[in-house]
Amino acid sequence: MKHTMVIFTFFIFTLISSFSLLLAETEPPQTWESQVAGRFYPGNEAALKGQINEFLNEVSSQKSNGRPLAIISPHAGYVYSGQVAAYGYSAIKGHGFKRVIVLSPSHSGRRYRGASILKATSYKTPLGKISIDQEACDYLLNTSFTAESKNKRNSSPLKLFGDYDGAYKGEHSLEMQLPFLQMTLGDFNLVPIMIGILIDNDFDKVAEAIRPLLDDKTLLVVSSDFTHYGDAYRYVPFRENVEENIKILDYGAFEKILNKDFDGLREYRKQTGINACGILPISILLKLLPDSAKGQILHYDTSGHQTNNFVYSVSYASILFTKEAEIKSGEYHPQEKPQTEGQSICLSEKEKKTLLSLARNTLETYANTGASPEIDLQLFTQTPRLFEKYGVFVTLKEQGQLRGCIGYILPKTSLCQAVVENTINSSAKDNRFLPVTHEEMNDIDIEISVLSQPRKISGPEGFTVGQEGIVIRKGYANAVFLPHIAAEQGWDKTETLQHLCKKPDYP
Repeated sequence: MKHTMVIFTFFIFTLISSFSLLLAETEPPQTWESQVAGRFYPGNEAALKGQINEFLNEVSSQKSNGRPLAIISPHAGYVYSGQVAAYGYSAIKGHGFKRVIVLSPSHSGRRYRGASILKATSYKTPLGKISIDQEACDYLLNTSFTAESKNKRNSSPLKLFGDYDGAYKGEHSLEMQLPFLQMTLGDFNLVPIMIGILIDNDFDKVAEAIRPLLDDKTLLVVSSDFTHYGDAYRYVPFRENVEENIKILDYGAFEKILNKDFDGLREYRKQTGINACGILPISILLKLLPDSAKGQILHYDTSGHQTNNFVYSVSYASILFTKEAEIKSGEYHPQEKPQTEGQSICLSEKEKKTLLSLARNTLETYANTGASPEIDLQLFTQTPRLFEKYGVFVTLKEQGQLRGCIGYILPKTSLCQAVVENTINSSAKDNRFLPVTHEEMNDIDIEISVLSQPRKISGPEGFTVGQEGIVIRKGYANAVFLPHIAAEQGWDKTETLQHLCKKPDYP
């Protein structure tokens, strides 16, 4: 297989098992009673409201990049995961959601293949009854999507959606989301889906069945905790630097999730054995999210950190996915100018300072709040170039040492938006490093590299070391060096290409 190489010019500036069929319930209850009230969360209405309000009041001010599409929320007892969950639920308030689809993992000892729909008219918590969307549930139950049977004695197809109520008896994963939804949304219709075992192309079929239900008034909630560490969970991949290594393990999964990388998440699970209990519902979410969806980690914590005891620890994260808000009438929206291959880029001093200020503000805001700053479009009316699309890399250095570097080789979004996104990516999503903290702010330098449109070259002779960056691809593997890398390392062309070929990244 031939290598493909492309180069680009740049501008850089710095500033300091067997499965059971889903069984039908012959006489479903009209109201499904709470299964874990009084154990996982307060069973008294006043106490429950007080606890959730306390959590919501502790959420720091945050601004999302657009309209919420979905959240991933933990489901442990509220004393452990409630504060983390509050960040996601705080972000969905005020968006007019009328229906919520909750995808949850089944912890039931009985294993079944597919998804179970709760056959009831309402779900009751201490805060009252939640209406179950009968039309949506009936649609899913009547869907023609089936899975190939693995039972050699009975090879007839299995329906992927059923109403096995055993999936809900004593189960907490779905119910833990409901009081928060009642407190933040008020009245809404619920579509409860409990995920069993999914294999092969079950994920595509389940996602395809759910997709017609998604609209601007429907929120998708995925219930999941992350790493369950300790002998009690039969998962002890390390015994040294436990807190740090758990965080690295979790953020490796987050990186795949935020990139909507379904295959990457499955491979990461195989490589690490990470035992996030909602990995299957999360995988369905990744199939459902549009390409334009943006993800961000709103808050992260572990029970080990809370108790100062990492003999056992469970990780919790609140993750939000949004779609970009439509530009309103009167806002500045310059016409995009297409780049030509190899076209050089010259930014004015004002444009450089504007981007560096934007990156610094983003870095500090995200480190302090877990949210990106809201871009005031009016600030850029005098610098329209910043709304043009370019490839962008943001590099962070701490006392001269690399602290994070992620970017877009190809133009993906406006220059100002790309700087915001890749400042966040470099500071929190470069899996070589832990996320940048507030305490490090004064020691972080920022470099922004704005790339020209890459052009294809036939061989090494078409590449000028130190002046041009280079990308090399073979199959699914690829690697990139920005132009200044060779100069900083003192490499000639041969050395640069040798080092480049030794550092493949995978999409």
